[in-house]
Amino acid sequence: MKTRIIDGRAIANEIKEDLLQETKDLIAENIIPRMAVLHIGEDPASLSYTKSIKRISTKLNIEVDVRKIEETADDAYVIDEIKNLNEDKNIHGILIQEPIPSSFNREKLLLSVSPLKDIDCMNPVNLGRVMKGKFLFAPSTPLGVLKILECENIDVEGKHIVIVGRSNIVGKPLANLFLIKEKNGNATVTVCHSKTRNLPFFTKMAEVLIVAIGNPGFIKCDMVKKGAVVIDVGINSVMDNEGKHKLVGDVDFEAVTGAVAYLTPVPGGVGPVTTMMLLSNLIKAVREKTVKS
Repeated sequence: MKTRIIDGRAIANEIKEDLLQETKDLIAENIIPRMAVLHIGEDPASLSYTKSIKRISTKLNIEVDVRKIEETADDAYVIDEIKNLNEDKNIHGILIQEPIPSSFNREKLLLSVSPLKDIDCMNPVNLGRVMKGKFLFAPSTPLGVLKILECENIDVEGKHIVIVGRSNIVGKPLANLFLIKEKNGNATVTVCHSKTRNLPFFTKMAEVLIVAIGNPGFIKCDMVKKGAVVIDVGINSVMDNEGKHKLVGDVDFEAVTGAVAYLTPVPGGVGPVTTMMLLSNLIKAVREKTVKS
């Protein structure tokens, strides 16, 4: 079987063009989209992602205010920073970069972000709205997965979708989005996790298989249904045969290619689309504020 390798960068570029027009329209109204990124500690991957967001945002006429916070700070200090950003009329979106060091009360910090500025849907209030199907924002990675399926004209209505991974930022919200009674929804969803018995039994039933567990090359050819759609959300850094670091997904890309109908690569699959959906959420926040003003 010929597998279509989904080009996430091409999809992201299409979204980028739409966002660029949106920001030009906003600037014509004397509105400059601005987001604040709170970066706590010195996690290298997180720092790299922050730089990537800032680089892409600059090309889209979006201003990014990066606030670096020392790991020696306390909850009260960070919450005070968040409160100031909530009240700043020139800031439309707030992103707290993960991972948040364990010395901080993660839930307390996320609850401090105004739901109207919570552009990656980390506040439990916004996550609850996703569960109800009535929301302004959804987490950017699940939105990226939905966007990929939409751009590839893959209709999920009535299909059996299996999600491997139950995190609050991917697995759980994605399951709820697939259950919504509208376009890109109405699917039958199974969520698997580390305690699922006989995992291949479930993955081989999936018409659409989505994997987000952070385990490099975990999904093998004998774990997928022939002709399935496989979306690999995992991003893992491993050493290649020459001792160099490379990024791979949770799916064994080479083994699964030829067995499934659609497959996202890592890198170049879900990642670039996720970033664009985060910035799309920012533009939604700007528009929402404009309407309420």
